[in-house]
Amino acid sequence: MNEYEHIYVKFRKDFGRYCNFDDVDPKILGVVDSAPQCGEKYVEQTILNCVLDNIPQVSETSVNTQRVQVRNRTMIHTEGGWPREVEPTEAQDCLKFRKRLEKDQRFVDAVKQLTKQTEGVLKQNNTIDLFEHYFHMEEPEHLPENLTMRTVALFKDPSEETRSVTKIGWHPEGPTKLVGSYSNLRFQQMSDEMPMASFIWDISERNVPLTELRTSSPLVCCQYHHRNHDYLVGGCYNGVINHYDLRKGPMPLSKSAVEVTHYDPVYDVVWQQSKTGNDCVSVSSDGRLLFWDVRKLTDTVDECVLVDGASNSKTQGGVSLEWMQEAGPTKFLVGTEHGLILSCSKKPKKDVEISGWFGQPEKGGFGRHFGPVYAVKRNPFNTKFFLTIGDWCAKIWMEELKGPMLQTPYYPAFLSAAAWSPTRPGVFFLARQDGRLDTWDYFYRMNEVSLTQKVSECALTSLSVQAQGQLVAVGDSDGVITMLQLCDGLVNQMPNEKNLVAQMFERETKREKNLDAIKKLTGKGGKQENKNEENAQLDEALLRSREKAFLTEVGMPEDASGAK
Repeated sequence: MNEYEHIYVKFRKDFGRYCNFDDVDPKILGVVDSAPQCGEKYVEQTILNCVLDNIPQVSETSVNTQRVQVRNRTMIHTEGGWPREVEPTEAQDCLKFRKRLEKDQRFVDAVKQLTKQTEGVLKQNNTIDLFEHYFHMEEPEHLPENLTMRTVALFKDPSEETRSVTKIGWHPEGPTKLVGSYSNLRFQQMSDEMPMASFIWDISERNVPLTELRTSSPLVCCQYHHRNHDYLVGGCYNGVINHYDLRKGPMPLSKSAVEVTHYDPVYDVVWQQSKTGNDCVSVSSDGRLLFWDVRKLTDTVDECVLVDGASNSKTQGGVSLEWMQEAGPTKFLVGTEHGLILSCSKKPKKDVEISGWFGQPEKGGFGRHFGPVYAVKRNPFNTKFFLTIGDWCAKIWMEELKGPMLQTPYYPAFLSAAAWSPTRPGVFFLARQDGRLDTWDYFYRMNEVSLTQKVSECALTSLSVQAQGQLVAVGDSDGVITMLQLCDGLVNQMPNEKNLVAQMFERETKREKNLDAIKKLTGKGGKQENKNEENAQLDEALLRSREKAFLTEVGMPEDASGAK
């Protein structure tokens, strides 16, 4: 192995100074004198706690997909495939070329070959009709499904003192806004510090109200105008009617005069569809139904005193009001504090009169509620039938009958609000004071509730269904408005549901009329027996046999007759 070496040559001066270490004696470089006064300035360090961890920090990044650019382009279709010597725009040249081509033997052979393939396809089409409508004009049966509703928003009253949501009104344009009326209806439990304002909420902003409606007395009810959406009318706890114009601010544009207005809380108010669009109606527990023109609230347009129609008639306080254009612009339904339902009519150039008393025994009625009728709602598809709640059950009435046609079983809790579905004729909702919302579907079954939803721990006080039927707003006694979204089974109308529900209502109406006729006939026979000093009693066996025969004829079991 060869060895290689290289010698570097460097001068001594290039290595730097040579290090020389020697032992020397210590010597004082400086002295710092003691200062006792500095000891008073000594501050002990505060104990510090330091927490360490090894948790990795993760960042979240959202990435949006690239936006699709859409453009409109034009396309020109030109006829092609013609030889150069043929001009496609000349019909005579095209016709000559076709005739010459048809005489060509190659063209004839090609057509024959294509005909063999087409013949097999035509035979298949004749065997199986591709355009046949299977089950055409056949209606599927109503299949039960799992009904659900879910909470999508909560609107909390911003005031510190607890107030109840007494009335909810949806914006007419769609599910964008709602107005909530807040007050305390308990007698002499309203403090002096209780806020008076009510609020308009935007469903996309749930933390802060959109607009505040200021008033000198708490609003018990408030509704949007059906055409001019900036107009609202509200009834106050002190009986005053407030007219709001949102373009002018949160204060009332006008108020009703104290000497002509209600002297009890205004429980309900509705707008009427008129030529001017300024007419509204209010009802109060003072026993008066007042008609107003919001352009002149210093005086009423008309007035109706609510009486029970008995021999010694007494004034009945009104707590609910129903008016629907489809049912008749002159018809009003009023629910009273004593469980009766009054039918009022206001004809042109005539005074308002009470045309009917539902549930009044002295007028031939029966089945009155045991408490105040807090809700009267007409069926939007069959307007002569209406729903009421006033105690522990809900009842369905018909204008030609003086008693209830159908009735739900008695609940363990008091019912406080009710509403029909605007999209399904056989569905209605009941709000209970134990915090639950019940859904009844008469198209599916009549003897049992279809869905029960726990909405709040507090008592439910108000209920309103949006016009499109998808959203339901429920208010409770704690001042919270809960917005629920319904499933498609509770929104979409079933095939032929409207006709079947109408037939069911007519069937029950006919049944009640037949039973009433039997009672009258039996009553006449009892009078003759009394004259002959015989016992006058209703033949219960005949009544039950007639009812059983009727239920057998319509194909219903006895226990499914609507809980009568």
